Amino acid sequence: MKKVFGLSLLFSVLFIACGNRQQLKSFNNVITGDDSIAIELGNSDTIHYHSEALGLDISYPSYLRHQYLDDDQMEVFMTDDVSLSFMVQYLDRGEDIFRTPGQQLMGMGAELIEATDDYSIHQGTEGDLEYYGKVIDDSARFITVILRYNPDHAEGVEPLKELVRTYMP
Repeated sequence: MKKVFGLSLLFSVLFIACGNRQQLKSFNNVITGDDSIAIELGNSDTIHYHSEALGLDISYPSYLRHQYLDDDQMEVFMTDDVSLSFMVQYLDRGEDIFRTPGQQLMGMGAELIEATDDYSIHQGTEGDLEYYGKVIDDSARFITVILRYNPDHAEGVEPLKELVRTYMP
């Protein structure tokens, strides 16, 4: 009898202890697009590049790959579904500018986030991609920097948004 009572008391104590114990939380070990971009950005170095065609110094993370284009008004750095573009329109070269790049972005439905006398920052959606851009007016030219990315990378591209926001030639 003592043995049965002792076993039943032991099982009761174990049952109560197990019932009150917090369940371990499971962790999602699937790497999403957000995670992969954040990991790549965290493990990347900064590459400093001078574009003779644009007359700009550009710093970008090493996981973005420079795309060599025949266009002398644009430099593009990209990975799978993230791209960083730098474009220049010179005012003194007789280029027809009917609308400033900022006005063009607004015409595409971009939201104006910030505006000063020297620059404006816009964000919006184009097809399946979101974009975040800065247009700089330095009196001689318009410099446009645009980050395009898959919305799945919204958190992972925050450091790239900061790069766009703070970029000054």
